[in-house]
Amino acid sequence: MVHCPICQLSMSRHRKPWLYRCPGCGFLKSTLSPEIHDAVARALVDEPLRAKALNGLRLANFKLLLDRLSAVIDRDGKQLLDVGCAHGWFLDAAAARGFDAIGLEPDPMIAGLAAAGGRRIWEGFFPDDVPQDASFDVITFNDVFEHLPDINTAITACLRLLRPGGILVLNVPSSAGIFYRFAAALDRVGISGPFERMWQTRFASPHLSYFAPDQMRRFVEQSGFTEINRSNLPSVRLSGLWARLAYDRTATRLINPFIWLGVAAICPLIGFLPADTTLQMFRRDE
Repeated sequence: MVHCPICQLSMSRHRKPWLYRCPGCGFLKSTLSPEIHDAVARALVDEPLRAKALNGLRLANFKLLLDRLSAVIDRDGKQLLDVGCAHGWFLDAAAARGFDAIGLEPDPMIAGLAAAGGRRIWEGFFPDDVPQDASFDVITFNDVFEHLPDINTAITACLRLLRPGGILVLNVPSSAGIFYRFAAALDRVGISGPFERMWQTRFASPHLSYFAPDQMRRFVEQSGFTEINRSNLPSVRLSGLWARLAYDRTATRLINPFIWLGVAAICPLIGFLPADTTLQMFRRDE
């Protein structure tokens, strides 16, 4: 039986064998299994192309995130842990702002690439592979929290690892966003590809949960935090979009031009539509 981490109600199966929805709050949870060390699953993603596709968008978003973080904490020398740091782009941006930044990355190959650039990297999973005596002023999850198999254990660990008054930063995709809603609508009429891509069902590290912003606030605040900032981040840009479609080796390439044209058509309106990426910051209660 699958229980909602927000309402503690029993969740009901929702359209897919692997997907559950809470009848109380609408929270969505997947029962897919991460296969981050499986060579076959990893080979389904062209990692160099993925890095090229996301670099520009991620760097722009990290600047916005750090602007907002700097408004709520004195950053000089503050210790920051970036969970799932990937290639270390956020670590570089945070260090340039004065943070003492450390990354945690479960993928051995990516962790090695990040460390080769001179960054401080711990290889492993959150929270098991964070040293027991560690503590931080800021913990960030950039497109990572939705991949965690056990978010209850993760949020409890954040409370333990953050110093009093410390900041938890969650940069996550939103189930209230326009792209998620459109993909869900297509799935209801039998076109499941975009919806399964939103959940990254065939990737080594699929999405395991989808929050709307108010659901995230309820979940985190019940664990000893207070929300102090909520805003949106861009989820797509035309620059790099073609590579973003192409890095998924499981996709039917014939449909990519139509997806590109559809996204290009909607891009001028995105600022007026429900956002697909939400940035929420929480302060640990004293």
